Amino acid sequence: MIEKACLDLAKYAFHKTPTGGDEAFYKLLSQSTLHTHEQDGQLTSMVVDTHFQVYFQGQVVPMSGIGYVASYPEYRGNGAASNLMTEILQENYKQETIFSYLAPFSYGFYGQFGYQYLFNQKQYEILAIDFPKGKKTDLLTKRLSFSQAQADMASIHQQADNNGSLYRGEFEWAYYFDLKKQPLFAVFYEDKLPKGYLIYAFSGMDFIIHEMIYLNQQAKDAVYRFVSSHAGAFDNIKYTAPYNTLLEQDMQEPSRAKIRLLPDMMARIVNLSAFLERFPMTEAKQFTITDALLPENNLVFGEGEAVEMTISEFTKYVMRDVILREYF
Repeated sequence: MIEKACLDLAKYAFHKTPTGGDEAFYKLLSQSTLHTHEQDGQLTSMVVDTHFQVYFQGQVVPMSGIGYVASYPEYRGNGAASNLMTEILQENYKQETIFSYLAPFSYGFYGQFGYQYLFNQKQYEILAIDFPKGKKTDLLTKRLSFSQAQADMASIHQQADNNGSLYRGEFEWAYYFDLKKQPLFAVFYEDKLPKGYLIYAFSGMDFIIHEMIYLNQQAKDAVYRFVSSHAGAFDNIKYTAPYNTLLEQDMQEPSRAKIRLLPDMMARIVNLSAFLERFPMTEAKQFTITDALLPENNLVFGEGEAVEMTISEFTKYVMRDVILREYF
């Protein structure tokens, strides 16, 4: 079975069992197209193309998520991975997929395929006693199981600032929070309406925040108060957040925190015509776009100042304000 062979390759190439185990890997394949290369009847290389959607400028649009790019060492350098990447982009162009995202092992390698580094992650390591204290509010805090919390978390997530981040349907919620990870959940209610949530875990003396979303100031105070109430039981609070998070502005002693901004994922526009149909350009510019991999994207559009860009440069231009919440 090709799925089992790909699982074996993933374990070998990445030196570990996929997060969440075999079940999570097979779950991912249920929403993916598997691209493989074989030689003499043996699997040599694979790429998993998962069918996601993302929020962009108030709309939800299709995105190809590239993952598990792997080859056995004796076959590396044979061009199979590059051919599979080209095959995936051509296939997604025909399907009018608008974006493709990936977490690169090499920014230079994926730059050859028109991908542009766009996303940063902001990592916090804070002494537990220094986490913002929040305030006592009238909000009701409920610690819930995943099945109890999912619908209310989804409601909150859909109302948050998600430009560039994943749209989460049933698959995404279950895959990330019921299979890959089994964290803890707290939801915060104002007049019975969900206004914030916290997805978190414990690791030794570290309190790990996987995701923290609040829709108003009261919810923010309630979330902060819940986290800081754990200060007596933990030494540190760690949080990997969207790059525009400003948690330090709410800290009494921000200079004691360790804060790092790290390069993260890349993206590219796959079908430029489909993108322009959904998001017509309004600037007084005439764009000339070139795409070495997908010549169908070699287009001229707009009126005004003449501007020439590669598909990678144009992707960076239109996606300059995106964030990514998926750091778990």
